[in-house]
Amino acid sequence: MKIKNEFFFNKIPFYLTFLLPAFLVSGPFLADSAISVCAIIFLINSYKNNLWSYYRNYFFYFFFFFYICINLSSLFSSNVIFSLKTSLPYLRFVIFALSTWYILNTNSKKLIKYFLYCFLIVFIILGIDGLYQYVNKYNLFGYPLLHNRVSSLFGDELVLGSFVSRNFPLFLGLFYLHSKNYNLSSIIKIFFFIIIIFVPFLIFLSGERTSLFFTVLSGIYILLFVWDKKLQIAYIVSVLIIIFGIFFLESRFSDRIIKTTKEQITYSQSENKKINIFSKTHEEHYLSAFKIFKDNVILGAGPKSFRLKCVEEKYLISEFSCVSHPHNTYFQLLSETGLVGFFLIFSLFALLCLSSLIMIYHKYFLKKKT
Repeated sequence: MKIKNEFFFNKIPFYLTFLLPAFLVSGPFLADSAISVCAIIFLINSYKNNLWSYYRNYFFYFFFFFYICINLSSLFSSNVIFSLKTSLPYLRFVIFALSTWYILNTNSKKLIKYFLYCFLIVFIILGIDGLYQYVNKYNLFGYPLLHNRVSSLFGDELVLGSFVSRNFPLFLGLFYLHSKNYNLSSIIKIFFFIIIIFVPFLIFLSGERTSLFFTVLSGIYILLFVWDKKLQIAYIVSVLIIIFGIFFLESRFSDRIIKTTKEQITYSQSENKKINIFSKTHEEHYLSAFKIFKDNVILGAGPKSFRLKCVEEKYLISEFSCVSHPHNTYFQLLSETGLVGFFLIFSLFALLCLSSLIMIYHKYFLKKKT
């Protein structure tokens, strides 16, 4: 019985957690299923083995309050069932975070190691496949190069840069912790540094400008706080490669980064030029979201409701303004969860920024290690 409990409560969540990078590439189904299974197992484990201490912390209190708020927003929305389908299952993400915390407490070094190497394999496969697609105009599975943007295994979904840029800082953090836990050989370190240098270039080939911005921003953050000089040098080299690519690589990639961005920001209508927020289409998304917010100030129109509300005539800006989401986290929070949801998430962001500034002050002005 003890062996069965060990496998159910520890082994299954352990394997599902470190395999998440691979699941994410395959699509939302496996990743979401893994998170849900881990959450359910941890709830059972909490009851069977009295793990309620994991719930007694500000992290859980904060997100549980947010969970209540978004469900209240769903209940007061004009599309109750549609919104509840999104808000009710949201609790699985909070429980999954607690499940990961529990695994780290029981076997942190092993989870960090396996998680890191899973990311490494995924990045290598995406890199090889992405380069092949860049050179041959189609990838190893026959997906064509769309709009001169490398998508690799994501096919017609142009999210390669988004996936890599959002997971790359986590990869760097895992590598930093892993190198502290184990005495890695010089060859393995060089191999990792090559990947660190190459991954931002892969983001450049994806043509995703927001992802490039996130990568550079996270790089600056890492340079400020990481004490490992070799890791800092590797990241500086990767940023220099991106800059080189923008100005000297084929124009089909660099034009999207510079020329297209400039054209979208200074959109011309007749002879009048107008400065837009990123692009005319993006600005219309934001305006539509803000109109929805003004009619639903406190709790918003309900989670996932933007796609339903934006088609209404009073919220429609143009034929391009209505999409599945307004392409901006805070405008989406305002329109769908109102001031309550917006304030909760924005206050968390502000707290993290404040903590970072305090760490910078301690490191560079008080000369203390953070």
